Amino acid sequence: MTVDQALGDLADEVREIRTALTTTLRQRLISVAKRTAPNVPITLHANPDPWATGAFAPLPAGEPDVDVLVGNCWGDPATDAARLTRLGELATASQRVGAYVLALPPRPADAEVLADQLRTYSKAGATEFHLYHAGLASPQRLQALAKALNLCR
Repeated sequence: MTVDQALGDLADEVREIRTALTTTLRQRLISVAKRTAPNVPITLHANPDPWATGAFAPLPAGEPDVDVLVGNCWGDPATDAARLTRLGELATASQRVGAYVLALPPRPADAEVLADQLRTYSKAGATEFHLYHAGLASPQRLQALAKALNLCR
C-alpha cells in the first residue's frame, strides 16, 4: 500500500503541508549557510519523492538555491537511476546532479560491477560521484573503486 492510498482523501492535503514545512526549513537553512559562507558551494541530499524520509529530504519541486542535488544510490541501480533522472529534471541548468554511491558491502569489491553501476548512474544524469563510506573501505575495495572510476572515464 502506498502512502497516498493509506491517507486516502487526505493525501493531497498532508503532502502539501509536509512539502511546505520541509521547503520552509530547507530554505531557511540555505539562507543562513549562504550568509555565513557565501562562496562555499551547497550540496543537498535530495529525493524527488514527496514522501521521502531520512537523510535524503523530499524535494518534489527542486531547489534552485543549491549547487548540487545528490541522490541516494545504495539500492537497486535501476531504481536509483530513475531517482537521479528525476533529480536531473528538477535541476536548473547550472546545477549538478550527484550520485551518492555505496562503496561498502553489500556492494561487491569488483571493479567491473562497480563500473557498470557508475555508468548506469552517469547515463541517468549524474555528473559526479559521492562515495559512502570510502574511509571505511578495505584496501582491496579502494583499489576496485579506483579502477571502476577509471573505467568510467
